Amino acid sequence: MESRLSPEQYQVLTHISRTSVEQGLNIYLVGGAVRDLTYGFEMVHDLDFAVEGNPQRILRSLEAGRPLAVSPLEPRPAESPSVPQVAFLESDRRTNAAELQFLNGVRAEIAMCRTDTYTRPGKPPEVAPAMIFDDLRRRDFSVNAMAVSLHPNSRGLLLDPTNGAADIERRELRVLNNRSFFEDPVRIYRLLRLASRLGFKPSERTENLLAAALSAKVWARLDPHEQGRELQAILREENPAKVLKVLAERGLLAGLDRKLASSRFPSERFARIRDLSRTVPGADAFLLNFHNAVSKLSRGQQARLAKKIIGHPKLAQAAL
Repeated sequence: MESRLSPEQYQVLTHISRTSVEQGLNIYLVGGAVRDLTYGFEMVHDLDFAVEGNPQRILRSLEAGRPLAVSPLEPRPAESPSVPQVAFLESDRRTNAAELQFLNGVRAEIAMCRTDTYTRPGKPPEVAPAMIFDDLRRRDFSVNAMAVSLHPNSRGLLLDPTNGAADIERRELRVLNNRSFFEDPVRIYRLLRLASRLGFKPSERTENLLAAALSAKVWARLDPHEQGRELQAILREENPAKVLKVLAERGLLAGLDRKLASSRFPSERFARIRDLSRTVPGADAFLLNFHNAVSKLSRGQQARLAKKIIGHPKLAQAAL
Protein backbone atom coordinates (compact mmCIF):
# COMPACT_ATOMS: atom_id res chain seq x y z
CA MET A 1 0.00 0.00 0.00
CA GLU A 2 2.70 2.48 1.01
CA SER A 3 4.53 2.21 -2.31
CA ARG A 4 1.39 3.37 -4.16
CA LEU A 5 1.04 6.61 -2.21
CA SER A 6 2.98 9.80 -2.77
CA PRO A 7 5.56 10.67 -0.06
CA GLU A 8 3.26 13.44 1.15
CA GLN A 9 0.25 11.10 1.35
CA TYR A 10 2.28 8.48 3.18
CA GLN A 11 3.44 11.13 5.64
CA VAL A 12 -0.17 12.12 6.37
CA LEU A 13 -1.36 8.50 6.60
CA THR A 14 1.42 7.64 9.06
CA HIS A 15 0.75 10.75 11.12
CA ILE A 16 -2.98 10.05 11.37
CA SER A 17 -2.37 6.36 12.08
CA ARG A 18 0.02 7.19 14.92
CA THR A 19 -2.40 9.72 16.35
CA SER A 20 -5.22 7.17 16.39
CA VAL A 21 -2.95 4.68 18.19
CA GLU A 22 -2.18 7.35 20.80
CA GLN A 23 -5.90 7.91 21.30
CA GLY A 24 -6.69 4.19 21.53
CA LEU A 25 -8.90 4.25 18.42
CA ASN A 26 -9.18 1.85 15.49
CA ILE A 27 -8.84 3.68 12.18
CA TYR A 28 -9.20 2.44 8.62
CA LEU A 29 -8.40 3.74 5.15
CA VAL A 30 -11.69 3.50 3.28
CA GLY A 31 -13.62 4.35 0.14
CA GLY A 32 -12.08 5.66 -3.05
CA ALA A 33 -8.49 5.37 -1.89
CA VAL A 34 -8.88 1.61 -1.26
CA ARG A 35 -10.77 1.21 -4.54
CA ASP A 36 -8.02 2.93 -6.50
CA LEU A 37 -5.28 0.96 -4.74
CA THR A 38 -7.13 -2.30 -5.43
CA TYR A 39 -7.74 -1.36 -9.07
CA GLY A 40 -4.10 -0.46 -9.57
CA PHE A 41 -4.25 3.26 -10.27
CA GLU A 42 -0.86 4.95 -10.25
CA MET A 43 -2.25 7.88 -8.26
CA VAL A 44 -4.62 8.08 -5.31
CA HIS A 45 -6.35 11.45 -5.13
CA ASP A 46 -7.63 11.82 -1.57
CA LEU A 47 -7.32 9.86 1.66
CA ASP A 48 -10.53 8.91 3.47
CA PHE A 49 -10.41 7.51 6.99
CA ALA A 50 -13.11 5.89 9.14
CA VAL A 51 -12.77 5.75 12.91
CA GLU A 52 -14.48 3.39 15.34
CA GLY A 53 -15.24 5.96 18.01
CA ASN A 54 -15.09 9.72 18.20
CA PRO A 55 -12.76 11.26 15.57
CA GLN A 56 -12.74 14.58 17.42
CA ARG A 57 -9.98 13.23 19.63
CA ILE A 58 -7.80 12.74 16.55
CA LEU A 59 -8.80 16.05 15.00
CA ARG A 60 -7.93 18.04 18.12
CA SER A 61 -4.49 16.46 18.13
CA LEU A 62 -3.93 17.17 14.44
CA GLU A 63 -4.97 20.80 14.83
CA ALA A 64 -2.67 21.23 17.80
CA GLY A 65 0.24 19.97 15.71
CA ARG A 66 1.95 18.56 18.76
CA PRO A 67 4.79 15.98 18.48
CA LEU A 68 3.60 12.41 18.46
CA ALA A 69 4.46 9.80 21.06
CA VAL A 70 6.50 6.73 20.17
CA SER A 71 4.38 4.38 18.06
CA PRO A 72 4.79 0.85 16.77
CA LEU A 73 4.25 2.24 13.28
CA GLU A 74 7.69 3.06 11.93
CA PRO A 75 8.05 5.47 8.98
CA ARG A 76 9.76 4.34 5.84
CA PRO A 77 13.33 5.67 5.52
CA ALA A 78 12.49 8.14 2.76
CA GLU A 79 9.77 9.82 4.78
CA SER A 80 10.27 13.34 6.02
CA PRO A 81 10.55 13.46 9.83
CA SER A 82 8.47 16.63 9.96
CA VAL A 83 4.87 16.48 11.14
CA PRO A 84 2.39 17.48 8.41
CA GLN A 85 0.52 20.63 9.40
CA VAL A 86 -3.19 21.19 8.83
CA ALA A 87 -3.84 24.18 6.56
CA PHE A 88 -7.58 24.23 7.20
CA LEU A 89 -10.32 21.96 8.50
CA GLU A 90 -14.03 21.92 7.78
CA SER A 91 -16.27 19.94 10.13
CA ASP A 92 -19.65 18.30 9.61
CA ARG A 93 -21.23 17.98 13.04
CA ARG A 94 -24.18 15.94 11.81
CA THR A 95 -21.99 13.05 10.61
CA ASN A 96 -19.09 13.72 13.02
CA ALA A 97 -16.65 14.08 10.14
CA ALA A 98 -14.11 16.61 8.93
CA GLU A 99 -12.38 17.43 5.67
CA LEU A 100 -8.75 18.50 6.02
CA GLN A 101 -6.23 20.15 3.75
CA PHE A 102 -2.59 19.79 4.80
CA LEU A 103 0.13 22.27 3.96
CA ASN A 104 1.89 19.57 1.91
CA GLY A 105 -1.12 19.54 -0.47
CA VAL A 106 -2.78 16.33 0.73
CA ARG A 107 -6.56 16.28 1.17
CA ALA A 108 -8.17 13.91 3.64
CA GLU A 109 -11.44 13.15 5.36
CA ILE A 110 -11.75 11.64 8.83
CA ALA A 111 -15.20 10.39 9.78
CA MET A 112 -16.90 8.40 12.49
CA CYS A 113 -17.98 4.88 11.51
CA ARG A 114 -21.75 5.12 11.35
CA THR A 115 -25.06 3.77 10.14
CA ASP A 116 -27.47 5.88 8.10
CA THR A 117 -31.23 5.46 8.50
CA TYR A 118 -33.32 7.24 5.85
CA THR A 119 -36.78 8.24 7.04
CA ARG A 120 -37.65 10.41 4.02
CA PRO A 121 -36.33 10.04 0.45
CA GLY A 122 -33.80 12.69 -0.44
CA LYS A 123 -33.49 13.98 3.13
CA PRO A 124 -30.41 13.60 5.36
CA PRO A 125 -30.42 10.30 7.24
CA GLU A 126 -30.44 9.72 10.97
CA VAL A 127 -26.86 8.93 11.98
CA ALA A 128 -25.68 6.57 14.71
CA PRO A 129 -22.17 5.39 15.69
CA ALA A 130 -21.24 1.95 14.37
CA MET A 131 -18.41 -0.48 13.80
CA ILE A 132 -16.48 -0.67 10.55
CA PHE A 133 -18.46 -3.48 8.86
CA ASP A 134 -21.78 -1.68 9.37
CA ASP A 135 -20.17 1.52 8.08
CA LEU A 136 -19.01 -0.21 4.90
CA ARG A 137 -22.41 -1.75 4.22
CA ARG A 138 -24.14 1.67 4.32
CA ARG A 139 -22.04 3.03 1.44
CA ASP A 140 -23.04 3.81 -2.13
CA PHE A 141 -21.34 1.15 -4.28
CA SER A 142 -19.58 -2.11 -3.50
CA VAL A 143 -16.31 -0.82 -4.99
CA ASN A 144 -16.36 1.98 -2.38
CA ALA A 145 -17.28 -0.35 0.49
CA MET A 146 -13.79 -1.67 1.23
CA ALA A 147 -11.38 -0.75 4.01
CA VAL A 148 -7.76 -1.36 4.98
CA SER A 149 -6.93 -1.57 8.66
CA LEU A 150 -4.24 0.82 9.91
CA HIS A 151 -4.07 -0.59 13.43
CA PRO A 152 -0.56 -1.96 14.16
CA ASN A 153 -1.96 -5.42 15.03
CA SER A 154 -3.83 -5.80 11.73
CA ARG A 155 -2.18 -3.22 9.47
CA GLY A 156 -2.85 -3.88 5.79
CA LEU A 157 -5.80 -6.24 6.34
CA LEU A 158 -8.41 -5.74 3.59
CA LEU A 159 -12.06 -5.70 4.68
CA ASP A 160 -14.51 -6.34 1.82
CA PRO A 161 -17.94 -7.36 3.17
CA THR A 162 -19.84 -6.62 -0.06
CA ASN A 163 -17.39 -8.27 -2.49
CA GLY A 164 -16.26 -5.00 -4.06
CA ALA A 165 -12.95 -6.46 -5.25
CA ALA A 166 -14.85 -8.86 -7.52
CA ASP A 167 -16.82 -5.94 -8.98
CA ILE A 168 -13.55 -4.13 -9.66
CA GLU A 169 -12.40 -7.20 -11.59
CA ARG A 170 -15.65 -7.07 -13.59
CA ARG A 171 -15.33 -3.27 -13.95
CA GLU A 172 -18.86 -2.84 -12.57
CA LEU A 173 -20.55 -0.34 -10.29
CA ARG A 174 -23.16 -2.00 -8.07
CA VAL A 175 -25.43 -0.28 -5.54
CA LEU A 176 -25.89 -2.00 -2.19
CA ASN A 177 -29.67 -1.66 -1.80
CA ASN A 178 -32.69 -1.19 -4.05
CA ARG A 179 -33.60 2.21 -2.56
CA SER A 180 -30.11 3.63 -2.90
CA PHE A 181 -30.80 6.32 -5.52
CA PHE A 182 -34.12 7.33 -3.93
CA GLU A 183 -32.66 7.60 -0.45
CA ASP A 184 -29.59 9.58 -1.56
CA PRO A 185 -30.05 11.05 -5.07
CA VAL A 186 -26.49 12.39 -5.18
CA ARG A 187 -25.52 8.77 -5.88
CA ILE A 188 -26.92 9.24 -9.39
CA TYR A 189 -24.28 11.87 -10.06
CA ARG A 190 -21.60 9.86 -8.28
CA LEU A 191 -22.37 6.82 -10.42
CA LEU A 192 -22.06 8.77 -13.67
CA ARG A 193 -18.92 10.55 -12.49
CA LEU A 194 -17.17 7.33 -11.45
CA ALA A 195 -18.28 5.54 -14.61
CA SER A 196 -16.80 8.38 -16.64
CA ARG A 197 -13.51 8.36 -14.74
CA LEU A 198 -12.99 4.62 -14.28
CA GLY A 199 -14.55 3.32 -17.47
CA PHE A 200 -16.80 1.05 -15.36
CA LYS A 201 -20.40 0.20 -16.25
CA PRO A 202 -23.37 -0.17 -13.89
CA SER A 203 -24.42 -3.73 -13.14
CA GLU A 204 -27.69 -4.78 -14.77
CA ARG A 205 -29.67 -4.32 -11.55
CA THR A 206 -28.01 -0.96 -10.87
CA GLU A 207 -28.85 0.19 -14.40
CA ASN A 208 -32.52 -0.68 -13.86
CA LEU A 209 -32.59 1.10 -10.50
CA LEU A 210 -30.94 4.13 -12.08
CA ALA A 211 -33.56 4.24 -14.83
CA ALA A 212 -36.36 4.17 -12.24
CA ALA A 213 -34.72 6.99 -10.24
CA LEU A 214 -34.23 9.12 -13.35
CA SER A 215 -37.84 8.55 -14.37
CA ALA A 216 -38.97 9.75 -10.94
CA LYS A 217 -36.64 12.78 -11.21
CA VAL A 218 -35.25 12.21 -7.74
CA TRP A 219 -32.14 14.13 -8.83
CA ALA A 220 -34.16 17.34 -8.43
CA ARG A 221 -34.34 16.77 -4.65
CA LEU A 222 -30.74 17.61 -3.79
CA ASP A 223 -30.22 20.37 -1.26
CA PRO A 224 -27.71 23.16 -2.05
CA HIS A 225 -25.05 21.66 0.22
CA GLU A 226 -25.11 18.33 -1.61
CA GLN A 227 -25.17 20.13 -4.96
CA GLY A 228 -22.07 22.10 -4.02
CA ARG A 229 -20.18 19.04 -2.77
CA GLU A 230 -20.85 17.15 -6.00
CA LEU A 231 -19.88 20.12 -8.17
CA GLN A 232 -16.64 20.36 -6.21
CA ALA A 233 -16.00 16.66 -6.78
CA ILE A 234 -16.59 17.10 -10.52
CA LEU A 235 -14.21 20.06 -10.74
CA ARG A 236 -11.55 18.01 -8.94
CA GLU A 237 -11.72 15.32 -11.63
CA GLU A 238 -8.87 14.88 -14.10
CA ASN A 239 -11.37 15.46 -16.90
CA PRO A 240 -14.29 17.56 -15.61
CA ALA A 241 -15.40 18.43 -19.13
CA LYS A 242 -16.17 14.75 -19.80
CA VAL A 243 -18.32 14.46 -16.68
CA LEU A 244 -20.12 17.74 -17.31
CA LYS A 245 -20.89 16.64 -20.87
CA VAL A 246 -22.41 13.35 -19.67
CA LEU A 247 -24.61 15.21 -17.18
CA ALA A 248 -25.64 17.83 -19.74
CA GLU A 249 -26.59 15.16 -22.28
CA ARG A 250 -28.83 13.47 -19.69
CA GLY A 251 -30.37 16.79 -18.62
CA LEU A 252 -29.00 16.40 -15.10
CA LEU A 253 -26.70 19.41 -14.81
CA ALA A 254 -29.59 21.65 -13.75
CA GLY A 255 -30.03 19.40 -10.73
CA LEU A 256 -26.71 20.73 -9.45
CA ASP A 257 -27.16 24.38 -10.43
CA ARG A 258 -29.55 25.91 -12.95
CA LYS A 259 -27.45 29.00 -13.67
CA LEU A 260 -24.33 26.92 -14.26
CA ALA A 261 -26.27 24.51 -16.45
CA SER A 262 -27.39 27.37 -18.69
CA SER A 263 -23.88 28.83 -18.96
CA ARG A 264 -21.65 28.12 -21.96
CA PHE A 265 -18.33 27.56 -20.23
CA PRO A 266 -15.28 26.91 -22.47
CA SER A 267 -14.87 23.12 -22.16
CA GLU A 268 -11.61 23.00 -24.12
CA ARG A 269 -9.84 25.01 -21.42
CA PHE A 270 -10.23 22.19 -18.90
CA ALA A 271 -7.66 20.12 -20.83
CA ARG A 272 -5.21 23.03 -20.85
CA ILE A 273 -5.70 23.47 -17.10
CA ARG A 274 -4.95 19.78 -16.57
CA ASP A 275 -1.72 20.07 -18.56
CA LEU A 276 -0.76 23.25 -16.72
CA SER A 277 -1.30 21.70 -13.29
CA ARG A 278 1.00 18.81 -14.20
CA THR A 279 3.87 21.06 -15.23
CA VAL A 280 3.62 24.15 -13.01
CA PRO A 281 4.43 23.58 -9.30
CA GLY A 282 1.73 24.89 -7.00
CA ALA A 283 -0.93 25.25 -9.70
CA ASP A 284 -4.32 24.35 -8.20
CA ALA A 285 -6.34 22.63 -10.91
CA PHE A 286 -9.52 22.73 -8.85
CA LEU A 287 -9.52 26.51 -8.44
CA LEU A 288 -8.61 26.99 -12.09
CA ASN A 289 -11.38 24.60 -13.15
CA PHE A 290 -13.85 26.50 -10.99
CA HIS A 291 -12.83 29.82 -12.50
CA ASN A 292 -13.23 28.36 -15.98
CA ALA A 293 -16.66 26.90 -15.21
CA VAL A 294 -18.06 30.23 -13.96
CA SER A 295 -16.15 32.55 -16.31
CA LYS A 296 -19.22 33.43 -18.41
CA LEU A 297 -21.41 34.27 -15.41
CA SER A 298 -21.86 37.60 -13.66
CA ARG A 299 -19.70 38.55 -10.70
CA GLY A 300 -22.66 38.06 -8.41
CA GLN A 301 -23.26 34.53 -9.67
CA GLN A 302 -19.55 33.76 -9.47
CA ALA A 303 -19.52 34.79 -5.81
CA ARG A 304 -22.63 32.72 -5.11
CA LEU A 305 -21.12 29.63 -6.71
CA ALA A 306 -17.79 30.17 -4.94
CA LYS A 307 -19.62 30.04 -1.61
CA LYS A 308 -21.67 27.04 -2.73
CA ILE A 309 -18.90 24.95 -4.29
CA ILE A 310 -15.69 26.01 -2.56
CA GLY A 311 -17.07 27.01 0.82
CA HIS A 312 -13.83 27.96 2.56
CA PRO A 313 -13.65 31.80 2.44
CA LYS A 314 -9.93 32.05 1.65
CA LEU A 315 -10.11 29.51 -1.17
CA ALA A 316 -13.29 31.11 -2.51
CA GLN A 317 -11.56 34.49 -2.63
CA ALA A 318 -8.55 32.96 -4.38
CA ALA A 319 -10.81 31.47 -7.07
CA LEU A 320 -12.30 34.88 -7.84
